[in-house]
Amino acid sequence: FFINIMTRQVMKEEKTLMDSLSATGIGTSISVEEFRHIVLLFSTDTSANLTIKFQGSAAETEPTFSSARSTANHWDYVAVNDYQDGGLIAGDTGIAPAGTDDFRTLLVNTDGINWVNAEITAYTTGGATVKVRGYSD
Repeated sequence: FFINIMTRQVMKEEKTLMDSLSATGIGTSISVEEFRHIVLLFSTDTSANLTIKFQGSAAETEPTFSSARSTANHWDYVAVNDYQDGGLIAGDTGIAPAGTDDFRTLLVNTDGINWVNAEITAYTTGGATVKVRGYSD
């Protein structure tokens, strides 16, 4: 007789990648290597007009997401799935609210990803907040 009890590993608290960032730039990198699923809680404020992209890396050590990608600094923009409609948002495209605030729950394609971050690549007005939760089951 065999009983398999699976335990669900959950990130104990939401981690903040960026908190109402109101300029171009990156957030704070989060290690996600212990989690199978990564959920992002994305929101904007003050009638945001910006472009945000999500970054990931399979590197063992944290890359410098604000620097150019290279062999020694390996990272890429990663695709995310929107929970609202199941649509895939390409990593190189990102999300671009244009004067209307946006609130989304997103799933990161995390196969083999050790680090995540977010970057505002174009900015006119408003701010962006991104929080992360990790899950394994």
